[in-house]
Amino acid sequence: MLRRQSPISRLRLSLGLLLCALLALAAAAPAQAQHDKKKTYKQVIAQLEEQWRQAQMNNDAAAIDKLLSDDYIGISAQGMLSTKAQTLARIQARQVTINKLDVQDQKIAVHGDTAVVTCQVEIDASNTASNPPVHVHSRLRYTRVYLHYPSGAWRIVNFESTHIADIPGGSGPLSAEPATTPAGAPESAPKP
Repeated sequence: MLRRQSPISRLRLSLGLLLCALLALAAAAPAQAQHDKKKTYKQVIAQLEEQWRQAQMNNDAAAIDKLLSDDYIGISAQGMLSTKAQTLARIQARQVTINKLDVQDQKIAVHGDTAVVTCQVEIDASNTASNPPVHVHSRLRYTRVYLHYPSGAWRIVNFESTHIADIPGGSGPLSAEPATTPAGAPESAPKP
């Protein structure tokens, strides 16, 4: 036997369903906002990565200065550490001329106020700091870490690169390593 619901019961049921729907929407809104924020941050980081690439190609110390945090530490494929000041000094000295800097397989992950970029890069460059100049052609993988500051700016806080060995059974690395400098001295090898 079916029981008829009173208008008040139907109203309560409708209000209950409406309240459940509103609660579900309210719970989904922050998740969607967080997703949108990550997507926007990834786009910003991709643009900063291109700015970095262009600045490296053009030995643009002013652009690099804006991208690096004051406490930046970079680690080259040769294991050399460099601070922001050392990186800027290397660029200002124009020790390296980059002919080609191709980025592939770029991945950007955003974790709160931190973004981690991983890429593969192919570099063709000349190190004019050595006599005679050394030609460098190599493939690297790198990780670059950005921090989002309260001012709204993203700055690079860390960088590390690793050489990619040739395909197993191949003829070896793409090129010989350029000479390295003593610890603490500006690097002579190009950094993507």
